[in-house]
Amino acid sequence: MRSPVHFALLALMALTLAGCRQADGPVPTPDESVLEDLGDVRKDLEYIATGYDPSASKDLAADLGKYVDEMPPAAAAVDELSRRVASVVAQKKLPEQTGDQLALNLWLAIQARQISERQVEALQNDTQALLMTVGIAEENAQQVAAQIGEVQRLVTARQRRWYELF
Repeated sequence: MRSPVHFALLALMALTLAGCRQADGPVPTPDESVLEDLGDVRKDLEYIATGYDPSASKDLAADLGKYVDEMPPAAAAVDELSRRVASVVAQKKLPEQTGDQLALNLWLAIQARQISERQVEALQNDTQALLMTVGIAEENAQQVAAQIGEVQRLVTARQRRWYELF
């Protein structure tokens, strides 16, 4: 038979480990100039979707890439993210509200430097679901979501603390 002290110690250890998760980090909020930039990104997405402007893909990459100009590995990942997004939204009907949310999600993927792994996963899931609402195949939406994770891995400044390793 085990002693009550043994059970108490096990319960305390279980509660301690359950509480050791990465805390959520601050999510950046776009200011007035960023909102204008997000409008440009939404227009790029709209032009890609309608085929209105053949250079819209390059414009999208430029509009998103300016946030990581000083980080070459991240810049390459943002270029790949732009390419993947452009390829999946091409020839799709992209409502304005969906375009606005997609633009914000892409900006967050690039600008959020302190968010937790759980927040990154939520951003990936939100973006994947958003893309699927406009008729994009799940596999293609997953590829965009995966690239968001790669961008976040390269831009994050958040260091895991010792107690988050459990």
